[in-house]
Amino acid sequence: MSEFILFDHVSFAYSLPSGAKIPALNDISFTINKGEYVSVIGANGSGKTTAAKLMNGLVHPDSGRVLVNGVDTRVSASSRELFRQVGLIFQDPHDQIVASQVEEDTAFGPENLALAPAEISARVEEGLHLSGAAHLRQRQTYLLSAGETQRVALAGVLALHPDCLIFDETTAMLDPRSRREILSLITDLHDKGYTIVHITHDLDETLLAGRILVFQDGQLVLDGSPHWVYKDRSRMQKLGLDVPYLLQFARDLQPYFSALQSFYRTQQAFLADLLTGSGSEQENSLPVLAKPLARNGMITFQHVSHTYMLGNPLAQTALQDVSFTVPQGVATGLVGHTGSGKSTILQHINGLIRPQQGKVTVSEFDLSQPVLDIRALRRQVGLVFQNPEAQFFERYVGDEIAYAARMLGYHGKLRDLVQHAMHLVGLDFEQFVDRPLQSLSGGQKRRIALASYLVVQPHILLLDEPFAGLDPQAHQQLSHFVRQLKSDGTTIILSTHTMRDLLEITDRALVLRKKHAVFDGGIAQLFNASELEEWDLEVPLEILIANALRQTGIPVPYDCLRWETVLTWLHNNAEGGRVIF
Repeated sequence: MSEFILFDHVSFAYSLPSGAKIPALNDISFTINKGEYVSVIGANGSGKTTAAKLMNGLVHPDSGRVLVNGVDTRVSASSRELFRQVGLIFQDPHDQIVASQVEEDTAFGPENLALAPAEISARVEEGLHLSGAAHLRQRQTYLLSAGETQRVALAGVLALHPDCLIFDETTAMLDPRSRREILSLITDLHDKGYTIVHITHDLDETLLAGRILVFQDGQLVLDGSPHWVYKDRSRMQKLGLDVPYLLQFARDLQPYFSALQSFYRTQQAFLADLLTGSGSEQENSLPVLAKPLARNGMITFQHVSHTYMLGNPLAQTALQDVSFTVPQGVATGLVGHTGSGKSTILQHINGLIRPQQGKVTVSEFDLSQPVLDIRALRRQVGLVFQNPEAQFFERYVGDEIAYAARMLGYHGKLRDLVQHAMHLVGLDFEQFVDRPLQSLSGGQKRRIALASYLVVQPHILLLDEPFAGLDPQAHQQLSHFVRQLKSDGTTIILSTHTMRDLLEITDRALVLRKKHAVFDGGIAQLFNASELEEWDLEVPLEILIANALRQTGIPVPYDCLRWETVLTWLHNNAEGGRVIF
């Protein structure tokens, strides 16, 4: 394969208004060959997105050089051709949508290349077809779901006929079905000859790649195949990362099942070996599901419906006749495909949206009444948005974390509270308190958003995709912290597309589909529901493993949901390395 992207001793730092510099990359050298599929991983702030911007020519190195197809990216005359050759698809696809209609947006790039109308039309058709967005051509871009918007953004890039596609956390905000579709699309594009650079925090996604680049603190520390990079788990943990869950679980089970290997690329291959090596195929008894939780609650929705732009030709219904109860001190998962109404529910609870139809009560507050003490409500209810920058008001980290406390009337010594909140979310006070918010990575912004509400110490915490964009270690730390809040009595509602987060944090789940609540019950009940595929959800790998073991007659109890409980049960029922029952 021929060399396509070359980093030759590249360093880059972001400049602050004060004149200070924030180093992002330090003396980086590597080569990506034409036709390769490369995954890029690293902790938040390690330099991954900066490297992508350098590949695309959005920024230029302070020292060293970046060559794309042999051309130096610093040569201004090459910028137009560089943008054509290297297409960058952002984590938030809305950032690169420029037209109100899908077909017009896809044509934007080719039009700016001053191509002939017939060529533009052909490229639009090709881009929409390759991205799987052809059926959306007449749709308005602002009415698309997240997965649809991701496809349209990709169509616009493909219409430029790039040689390389860079995907920067493109699956982080997607529901399970959309995520599977985008990953399948990336694989198909690679098979068609595109060079793929995939930046991700989901380590299981990197198993699709042929090669992995690992960044730490602005340096390239590992470069090799997935098999080699993930061979040493302790090495990855020292880098603030880990190995994919698929490999963790396979290695944890090897002492019990000799047919298992230490490396797999797909769940299907792993589960096939597990079923082969697990022994007999006995029928197991019916599951014993968790009993429904008590219905006396802190939050209640009674026949709530909501339509955005009500009375307008562009009106869009978000909720239809939704009723549920959230008990005090219970962690509830809110799941469903993109656009199913999850964020609308959270904003009702916080009082950002008032009920159009039906009744919403939160503690002693009736949000259906015209008179509401909204400040008193928000002292009790904290909402961390899906896009953290949407709730920032200040310029610097310390001021932003203190903002909510000031607005809600706190008059004590805020510095101590801010320092404590930053410590809880894993941010060093001295290093970050005076940092401009715009200089932070996406994961760091999420920690700041959470810290700003921890200062207020709400009784109810609403989390809208709080872990999206976090590196594995930060995800684990914040997940542990949320579980601690739950054990301290905080009522938590977690909106997430990651089913493993439900296992780790929540006691019960509410599933939304087509604006309706279609499930309200315990987590064990949810993952044994026959309608999961219909609801566009997926079963976590640990549940699939437990189900596979039951198929072969190993009676793993149905209340073993988290991986630690499955392993503990196996250990307690193993003799001489063999599972007995």
